[in-house]
Amino acid sequence: MKPKEKDFREGITKCESIIRQLEVASTTTQTQINRFFNEIRTNFNDLTIKKEQEFLKKLDEIVREKKEGLKLQKEELKFGIESVIGSCQIIEYSLSLSNNNKYDNGKLLSMRKLYQSRLDYLATNIWRIEPNYNPSIEFLMSEIEKESIYSNILNIGSIDSNDILAEKCLISRNKKQIIFKDEEFNFEIICYSKEGNQMKIGGNGKRFIIYINIEGEQKYEKQEENECEIVDLNNGKYEVKMKLKNEGKHSIFVQYDGLNINSSPFQIQVFLKLKQRNYNEINQPKLTFGSHGNWDGQFNYPYGVTINLNGNIIVGDNGNHRIQIFDFEGKFLSTFGSQGNGDGQFYYPFGVTTNSKGNIIVFERANSRIQIFDSDGKFISKFGSFGYGNGQFTYFVSIIQLELNNTVGICVDLNDRIYACDFNNHRIQIFDSEGKFISKFGSHGNGNGQFENPRGIAINSKGNIIVCDNGHHRIQIFDSKGKFLSMFGSKGNENGQFNNPSGICVDVNDNIFVCDYSNNRIQVFNSNGEYITQFGVNYPTGITIDPNTLNIIVCGNNQKISIF
Repeated sequence: MKPKEKDFREGITKCESIIRQLEVASTTTQTQINRFFNEIRTNFNDLTIKKEQEFLKKLDEIVREKKEGLKLQKEELKFGIESVIGSCQIIEYSLSLSNNNKYDNGKLLSMRKLYQSRLDYLATNIWRIEPNYNPSIEFLMSEIEKESIYSNILNIGSIDSNDILAEKCLISRNKKQIIFKDEEFNFEIICYSKEGNQMKIGGNGKRFIIYINIEGEQKYEKQEENECEIVDLNNGKYEVKMKLKNEGKHSIFVQYDGLNINSSPFQIQVFLKLKQRNYNEINQPKLTFGSHGNWDGQFNYPYGVTINLNGNIIVGDNGNHRIQIFDFEGKFLSTFGSQGNGDGQFYYPFGVTTNSKGNIIVFERANSRIQIFDSDGKFISKFGSFGYGNGQFTYFVSIIQLELNNTVGICVDLNDRIYACDFNNHRIQIFDSEGKFISKFGSHGNGNGQFENPRGIAINSKGNIIVCDNGHHRIQIFDSKGKFLSMFGSKGNENGQFNNPSGICVDVNDNIFVCDYSNNRIQVFNSNGEYITQFGVNYPTGITIDPNTLNIIVCGNNQKISIF
């Protein structure tokens, strides 16, 4: 117990040291407050005097301008009076002379035009009788301005303890970042004090601890077991840089003084970064499995295909109204679903994808809805209905429409938002992870951002939305908010042309893979839509890529799954 006693005494000494430092800090802060408000008083007094003088100067200018204007108007009116009186006197005098027979009436007649012109000027000239200026001069200041001054004074500064409150701290990270094994992954810790104010100073980096848990393992690795560095940005924020040594799903715990901060833990997926594949070398599939039928491992026109976190292949077995799951070698694992419109039942499940939790999301055409299941196929929730409003879909079922022309596309982004191709409404709808409608974009037409039965959809690492515009035989690219960016493709069978493009996906380098259905091929493009290569598949309907192996998995109307 002796070592413990020593530790306790050291703790007491540290507390006493902090108390002394606290007293010094209090005196220093008090001095800062006094100095600041003395400065405010001095500056405020100077500013008010300056502003007062500015207003008085402006008042003098207005008064002087008005007086000068009124004086000129007075002189004008005086001139008018003198002109009227003078003109009348001259005319009266001239008329009195006309009664004198000795006066030359010819001269009077010659002056008539002059007199007439003079009288016309006096009669028709616009004389400004009313004063040009009013005597009003006001000092204007609204109540809002007054309140703003008082409010700003009352809200000057704050007193903060500078103690970090763990549960108020935030984690800021780029959720769109793809994280690879042994490559640097960054995020920021934004700190808040007990008073709820964002911290503006650093100095607490050593009090943060990072723990890492790999899914399926019981142990928690400390930051020292991975390459991890906490950088004090000296502004109340801390940048965490780490390189994770294992693939798979990780939970990152961030603690301050032993307490988890807000948003901790958070989950990330770590991928093994493989050497870029040479897609030009693709010829025949490495593996194919499946046949036509309704037994386990058989298909009746499979359309949607995706891969889960464990590398298992999930297939929308459309005509059999079920979902089938296989391992990466094509070995049948399980199935769920049956024909119907109840929870967990399907009526033509065309689109299938998974989210970060491993949940399986299925888009049914004929039931006009989306269902969410856990990784084992247990029903969780559903949303959507038939119609034209937000969160509704229109997929009409007829003998003709059981063909590919009603394929439904669905995908999720790194925030688990769900993107769905609303085929007959010619639009894309976006939902949160629970199915709450967020937004939509697109309309019927052939202009940029318009669609003719959109079918396949994918999201790249930048969050851009890539859509197969089936009816126009082209691919359109949008930003994360649905703003049109670019497009490529046209109808045909040449390189870069399409005939009913259906499924679509992207690889880790944002290369774009398109199921060119009626041309019986997969076409590969770079992120800008520039043609790279192609390889043959019979009537491909859905495509996905395993990020861990870079294997390309394709389903098609040959009732098979092909792995390239």
